[in-house]
Amino acid sequence: MRYLYGKDWEQRLEMKMLECDRSKRKAYICSPLSAFTDDEVLRNMHVARAYMYYVIERMGYLAKAPHAYLPILLCDKIPVERAIALKYGLSLLETCELLLVCGKRISDGMRGEIAHAAKLRMPIYVFHEKVYLEVLEEVRKSNGDVSMVYLDTNHPQLACAHPITNLEWLRLPVSV
Repeated sequence: MRYLYGKDWEQRLEMKMLECDRSKRKAYICSPLSAFTDDEVLRNMHVARAYMYYVIERMGYLAKAPHAYLPILLCDKIPVERAIALKYGLSLLETCELLLVCGKRISDGMRGEIAHAAKLRMPIYVFHEKVYLEVLEEVRKSNGDVSMVYLDTNHPQLACAHPITNLEWLRLPVSV
């Protein structure tokens, strides 16, 4: 696979989003935002954008990731603003056709998105085997249908915590 993230990939992402191609299936990107430091939160925002770009370019979906941009407007550390952001995210999730759980861990915000997708009987795709098992448990807790949860090993970059480096995915074990 050739390197996906070259110079100006974020500008290309923004241009793709402005095209508003509503004929594409909509995929909600579920990945961690919360972190211990502001630098890590900012990194997670950029990682969410990288997932969006990958999903648009390699999978052909119209990707939605409110946590890729919303923290610029709403502070995750202020409870009322976090609540607004979470509510907005769940509303946006309802406009999508599938949930893509990206990265190597599940945050509290992601648990809410997974539970909401399960209640909507939305297909949930997970890219990391350990996270897949955690998602199955979250869906069970929500009385959701675990047959709607899929492990996708065809897109290892979406299992990475840092997909932009394009190196971590090369070290992931291949599972069947």
